[in-house]
Amino acid sequence: MEISSYIGQFFDAHEQVKAAAAEQKKNPPKGKSLKAQALDNIFKEMELEREAVELRELLIYGVDPALGAVWSRFQDEFERLQAEQEKERLEQEAKDRVAQWQRRKMLNQLQDRALIIGVVMIVTLYLHLLFQAIRQMTITKWDS
Repeated sequence: MEISSYIGQFFDAHEQVKAAAAEQKKNPPKGKSLKAQALDNIFKEMELEREAVELRELLIYGVDPALGAVWSRFQDEFERLQAEQEKERLEQEAKDRVAQWQRRKMLNQLQDRALIIGVVMIVTLYLHLLFQAIRQMTITKWDS
């Protein structure tokens, strides 16, 4: 269990470093040249790879044989969790797309209704003015 907690801390730190590197790629620091940034990124990646290899070797060769194949069991569980997380992400994206489509559909329906109401109002106003003009012409004709 002690080894497990240290390994868990290592992976948490590993993920934090990867996230920080990704964030740094998105928003590079302003005071550094591109060459310096590239060199820093390469060294960070190399260090992460080296630490991952050391951990893998520790789990393969350094763990008590009574525990069994810890690394392969870890890899299987990690792949299962990764697949599960990807499935959840895809489901969430599908839900988001459906919600966005429904919002767009509702907005289009509102626009269609507003257009119909506007057209009906314009036609009604036109007919009202037309009848008023006819009435005015009739009154003028009867007065003469």
